[in-house]
Formats: sequence, C-alpha cells, structure tokens
Amino acid sequence: MKTKNFILLIALMSVLQQSIIGQIKTVKIGTQVWTAENLDVSKFRNGDLIPEAKTEEEWTRAGINKQPAWCYYNNEAANGSKYGKLYNWYAVSDPRGLAPAGYHIPSDAEWTQLTDFLGSDAGTKMKSANGWGVMENIPCPNCKDWNEEYRKKVPCHTCKDTRSSGKKLVSKGNGNNSSGFTGLPGGVRSSSGSFDNVGEYGAWWSSTEYDTGDAWGRYLLYYGGFVSRHDDNKPRGFSVRCLRD
Repeated sequence: MKTKNFILLIALMSVLQQSIIGQIKTVKIGTQVWTAENLDVSKFRNGDLIPEAKTEEEWTRAGINKQPAWCYYNNEAANGSKYGKLYNWYAVSDPRGLAPAGYHIPSDAEWTQLTDFLGSDAGTKMKSANGWGVMENIPCPNCKDWNEEYRKKVPCHTCKDTRSSGKKLVSKGNGNNSSGFTGLPGGVRSSSGSFDNVGEYGAWWSSTEYDTGDAWGRYLLYYGGFVSRHDDNKPRGFSVRCLRD
C-alpha cells in the first residue's frame, strides 16, 4: 500500500508543481508553467504607469480611444487583494509589456493546450475549492414577514420597497483545484464601465485577436465544470494570467 501511495504521489507531482519564483507564484500544468494568481500590476514591464480608470466615464473613454486601463472590481482595493486587477485588452496587447519579465500573456492556442490537457472537466480542476456561488438578495429585516396585502398598504422605508437589504454569496459550484490553477470568480467590467458577476464567474484574456473589435478569452462559471471560450469586446475588463516563456 505504501508503494502504491508513493507512486500516486509521484504521478500527481508530475502534473502539479507549485513554486514561488521571486514574488511570482507559479504552477506547472503539463508542460506549461502558469502564474497561480491573477495579475496585479499597475506598471508595464518598462516601468510606465498603466492608467487606472475608476469612473464609468474614464473606463468608457479608454475603450473608445483604444488605450490601456485597469481597475479593481467595484473600485475597491480589497477586491484587488483577492482577485487581482481587471484590465482591458489594450493593456494586454500594449507593446510595453503587461506580463512580468520572463512571462507572456497566453495566446488562444496556449489556453486550448491547457484545457485539452486537463480534459472535459477542466473547469472543475481549475476552479478554486471555495468562493464560487450565486449572489442572492438578503430579505429586508423590516418587511420580510409582511404579507402582500399589508405591503400594498404600508410602503417599507427601510428598503425603499425593494424587499432587499443587500446581496450575499450563496456557495455553489466550487471546483476541486486539482490542477493548482486556483481560478477565482473575479467578475468582469463591461465596456460601459459597470461591474458584473463577481463570485459567479471569472474571465481571462488571451493575447489573440478575433477581429478588430474583439479578442479571445476564457470563462470559468459557477454552474459547470467546463471552460468556456468566447470572443469579447476589447474594452471589457477581465482578469489576466501569465505563462512562463
């Protein structure tokens, strides 16, 4: 039994090898070495600052002008500590280099190499073991027990008749992270600057254009064990992972 367990351990190590090189945490998956965390830099490789776009106007203008930009989800630095930054594709493709020295933004083909290696349930293997779920309304504590007739007579001034005091993440669709990729549901930023779907899905850019307006990306979703491949508008804000050269 000990010999069998040892062989299984060696086999696992051949697939999953995590290390920290400098300040970059990496994981070896097949023959590729990926960064094991979302990118969180505010400068290009040459030292130039990447503009931060906080307002919807700033984000939209960067997209229209085809200029690089980054943000935190909901413009909250705490989200950056957890999910990294969101970048538009113009930051990804900028010749000054978004990836740190010795790394590059993966192409569409390199993403496909990863998912082909992991197989049909690649998403389950890539998703983190916690943090995934569905955002649901929290019932307003003032009016949650009111019946329909009473609600019609008395408006709730606590929740302004929305019947909700906020939202919470209900755990659902976590992965097993057996690949070590540690994919997190960092959400996205739309071309118009709105934020969507944190906790429910994560999206990552590739370096490959689809056409003049779109580029290829990958999605992990709370409701499935697959990896979704889509072409998306370049002004959108996605997470970024890097591959060792």
